[in-house]
Amino acid sequence: MKLYLFLIIGLFSISLTAQNSADQKTFLKDIPYKIAEKDTVKLDIHLPKQKVYDKSPVVVFIHGGAWAQGDKEIKYHYTEGIKDTLQENGYTVVAINYRLVSKTVDIAEQLNDCKDAILWVADNADEYNFDTENIGLWGESAGAHLALMTAFNTDQDNELPKIRFILDNFGPTDLNKVLKTNASWFTRKTYKLLLPKLYDIREKLILAMTSFDINTNKEEAIAVARQYSPIEHLQTAPKTPILILHGNRDFIVPFKQSKKLHKELNKLAVTSKLIKVKKGNHGFTKTDKKEIHHLIKETFVFVQQHYHKK
Repeated sequence: MKLYLFLIIGLFSISLTAQNSADQKTFLKDIPYKIAEKDTVKLDIHLPKQKVYDKSPVVVFIHGGAWAQGDKEIKYHYTEGIKDTLQENGYTVVAINYRLVSKTVDIAEQLNDCKDAILWVADNADEYNFDTENIGLWGESAGAHLALMTAFNTDQDNELPKIRFILDNFGPTDLNKVLKTNASWFTRKTYKLLLPKLYDIREKLILAMTSFDINTNKEEAIAVARQYSPIEHLQTAPKTPILILHGNRDFIVPFKQSKKLHKELNKLAVTSKLIKVKKGNHGFTKTDKKEIHHLIKETFVFVQQHYHKK
């Protein structure tokens, strides 16, 4: 019996060691892609786990965190599932950091970081065997907002390679509504009284993102928020296919934002698909495993549909 247990433990250890070794070969961590003033901005590369294409298509992942926190680690159940599925089918996932909003970094700088990360992918394609004809963007929450805004401006920036698709996971599309910049005096006072910490965060976030104090320069703050709202750019944006995943119980970014985006894209004959996630809060942490597996499958099918064959 002891010998049997010893053999089982030994085989398990060998299997685990082999798995760790394989993961190390496909995971390249903390690669600098940009130096901005004193900040070194980094990315992670999740290489394919098997060779399917001569050159690997790339999906650039942009994390969430209300533009003010978070990092490039892909650690949630559904995001890990999407990443693993892409890797297992010959895709590379490049997960990027970007500078978080602060007194010196606004939303324009964050978009510059996203653009520079894509340019880094293009410039280093030969070294990592990237297919620059097949680059897609994937973001969650604030990262989805940045993905949309980055892709919507590619036609105005000839340096950037063509973006084949966008995976939008519960991204804000109207910043003024999310940040409640148009809230009345009474609403603001009530909000401040009942939720003082959230009220303070909102004020600081608006200031950091727009460079204007909502209390003293309301119209200017609203104008900047409108400028960086994806819903305002649909008429001039390239017709990039978009898959939208959004929970019906999201109280941070309301589902109706994605519903409106999908409706307007349809009017413009832009390929888009909206999946309403059942029991879906912000981040899908309360969504059951069966639904999560469905989302992973739908995401991969959409990605495959928009693979560009030369």
